[in-house]
Amino acid sequence: MKLTPANIQNSDFFSQLSNPDSGVWELIFDSIPDMVALINLENTIVKANKAMRQMVNVGEKSLIGHSCFNLMHDKGCATSNCPHLGMIRDRKPHTIQLFEPKFGLHLEISAIPIFDAENNLLGSMHIARNITIQKESEARLQEYNKELEDLNQSKDKFFSIVAHDLRSPFQGMLGFTDLILDELDELTKKEIREYLQKVRDSSYGAFSLLENLLNWSRLQTGRMQYNPSEFSLTEAVAGIISLLNSNAQGKNIQFYSNLNEEYWVFADRQMVHSILLNLATNAIKFTYPGGSVHFDAKIKLIDSSENGSTADDQLKQIEISITDTGTGMPAEALGRIFKIEDHFSLAGTSNEKGAGLGLILVKEMAEKHGGTLNVVSEEGKGSTFSFTIPLAGN
Repeated sequence: MKLTPANIQNSDFFSQLSNPDSGVWELIFDSIPDMVALINLENTIVKANKAMRQMVNVGEKSLIGHSCFNLMHDKGCATSNCPHLGMIRDRKPHTIQLFEPKFGLHLEISAIPIFDAENNLLGSMHIARNITIQKESEARLQEYNKELEDLNQSKDKFFSIVAHDLRSPFQGMLGFTDLILDELDELTKKEIREYLQKVRDSSYGAFSLLENLLNWSRLQTGRMQYNPSEFSLTEAVAGIISLLNSNAQGKNIQFYSNLNEEYWVFADRQMVHSILLNLATNAIKFTYPGGSVHFDAKIKLIDSSENGSTADDQLKQIEISITDTGTGMPAEALGRIFKIEDHFSLAGTSNEKGAGLGLILVKEMAEKHGGTLNVVSEEGKGSTFSFTIPLAGN
C-alpha cells in the first residue's frame, strides 16, 4: 500500500525507509519546501516535487519531459551560466543566484550531480530556493549603510568647519584682550569701550555656537528629552525680547510683538526658548540699523482625519512668526540653509558671522513637536520664519 499523510503511522514511518515501494520517499520529496526537480543529461525534467509543481502551476505529467529553462525561465535554450550545464562539464555541484521575472522572485539555484554505483553521471538534483526576502533585506541594508556613510561624512565635514568657526571668536577675544593689556595706559576710555564691545560680541557668538552644538548633539544622540508642559507662549516671547533687547538697541532695531492675548501651549519649554532665541538672533543679525523685528502668532487647525478626530474635535496648533526688515535671502540659499553638509551661512549686516547650525537645530526641534518650520524670504525685502507647536488643551 502506498503511504499518504492520511494512512501513515508514526511508528511505521522510519521502518518503511528501506522499502522503495512504500511511498515514504515520495512523501519526503513532496515535503521539501524548496523547488526540487530531477533533471537528466538531456536537460529535461524526470521528476518534480510539490513545491515546483505549484510554482509553475502544472501537474507532474505536464512537467516530465520538458526542459527547466523553458518551464522556469521561458527560454529557448539553457543560458551560459546554467548550473546544470556547469555540473555536466565538471561533475561538480554548481550554484547561481538570479532574479526570475516570470515569478518576480530572487532564486538561488543549485545543480547537484547524481551518480550511479559505477560513478556514471546520470543527471542532477535541481534545487531552487526563494531568497527574495534575503535579497531585499540585503538591498535595504546596503541603502542604510550608504546613507549612514554619507551622513557620517557630512557630519565630519560639518564639525571640521564648526571647529574653525569656533576658533575664530576666541582668536578675536584673545587678540583684543592682549591689545588692551599691552596698551592699557595709552588707550582712551572710548577705545577700551570699543575693544570690550568687540570682546563681548565675540563671547556671545562663541557661547551661542557652543550652546547650539550641545543641544544639537544631545538631539542626535537621543539625550535631549522631549518634556512637554503647559506654559504661556506670550511670556516666552516677552522673555526673548527682554533678553535680546540690548543686542537690538546696539543696531537701533525695534522689537514689536502682536501677541496681545495669552497663548498657552503644550510644548517643551527649553526647546521653544532655543527656537525663539535662534530665530530672533538671526533676525537681528540680518536686519539693517533702523529696521524692525515683528513677533506674530495665529491659531491653525490641522488635518486630523487620519487619527479619527471629528470636525468638532479638530486638533489645534499655534504658528509663531518672526519677521524682519533685513537683507532677505537669495533663492539658492533657501534650498541650502537646512542642509548640514552644506554648512551654508551668510554674514550679517554688521558682518556678524555664524556657523549655520542654528536653523538646522530649530528645524529639528520644531519637528520634535510634530510641527514644521517654514521660511518666506526675498532678497532685499526681509524674511519671515514660522514654526508650529501644539496649543494647550488638545
